[in-house]
Amino acid sequence: MGERSRQGLPPFERISRQSRLILERARSLGLPGWLRAEREPLLQGIKLTAACVLAWWLVARVLQDRMPVLGAIGVLLTFSATAYGTVVRGVQQVGAVTVGLFGAGGLILLLGINGITLAILVAGGLVVTRLLNLPKQNVQIPITALLVFALGAQYSLERLVDLLLGAVIGILANLVVLPPRYVEEARREMAELAGDLSSLSAAMGKGVRGAWGEDEARSWLERSREVDARLRESQEVAEQAAESVRLVPLRRRRQDEQLDQVAEAMTCLDHAGLQLRGIARSLTDLAAGVRGLPADDVHRVPAALGDELLAISKAFAAFGRLQLGRGSVRDLGRLRTALRESGEHQVLVAERVPDTENVQLWSLHGAMLDQCATIRHELDPENGPHQAAFPAWLIPG
Repeated sequence: MGERSRQGLPPFERISRQSRLILERARSLGLPGWLRAEREPLLQGIKLTAACVLAWWLVARVLQDRMPVLGAIGVLLTFSATAYGTVVRGVQQVGAVTVGLFGAGGLILLLGINGITLAILVAGGLVVTRLLNLPKQNVQIPITALLVFALGAQYSLERLVDLLLGAVIGILANLVVLPPRYVEEARREMAELAGDLSSLSAAMGKGVRGAWGEDEARSWLERSREVDARLRESQEVAEQAAESVRLVPLRRRRQDEQLDQVAEAMTCLDHAGLQLRGIARSLTDLAAGVRGLPADDVHRVPAALGDELLAISKAFAAFGRLQLGRGSVRDLGRLRTALRESGEHQVLVAERVPDTENVQLWSLHGAMLDQCATIRHELDPENGPHQAAFPAWLIPG
């Protein structure tokens, strides 16, 4: 996939890829495990469905409007992934519809119903949408204006009342009934990213210990780019998690602590992943014989570097497990052990780096040693720069 993120794939390829990922995850977790993992989106989907049915029933039976489906549409237009987002979207939708209603009504009174009025309603609605800085996908102003143009003034009042009712139901549903919190989802995302880095590091370590060449090195570099793309995408997950606890005061302090941990864990993985990608790039350059490097000297990379990468793989895996739940003393111990083993292997790597008069080769070996040391520093729970990435009760002070 290279530098492209999953969002950069063609639509059908993206759908196919996502379907395969879902099926693979369901098979690996089993049905009970998959249901637990997808609990939050399933609950939110059920809640949204119930809110739409309630809005439709109220409009049909209580208000007795001729188009009760507008209430359900109001819920759908308002409902967002988070309680705060729902309030913002509700205000935007109601404001856009109000502007569209009154603008269309006034213009029709002045010019009547004709092609010129239609053109002004559409063009003017788009301009006002931009002036109000509404999202590009929010075209409620011109849509509402066109509906008034087609259905008449009576529709205006029904449209506004039904949308208001749907917006209120949508907001209350997300504020009161199981408010969505995506903090746990963001923590699972961090754990999965750490697992990806662990898998990549293990593959590189096993490869360097055996027979490898340019094809293998390029595959490691491609995988490192894919992980980097996932790290970029995970920024949205972290932002959604931060937004999900706004307007939800219960247990706010605990949620804030977890958000701080997620943000720091993301920074830690970003920095460590960059170093691992640098190692993959160095091995690829060596195998390809670019930058004056001797391509026939790939075998001169010490096997101890593979051992060091395998130890780093264990460190990534332990770091990922520490992002789930409250973390555990056992996983913290595994992380410390892996970091210590990696440091011991680095001493052996430094001793076994072959003497060479090739400045580029000498520099490359030194760069890889430094990148491994930097990864250990990033993951160090006591002396590293990302102590907030670990559960606070495990790393006091």
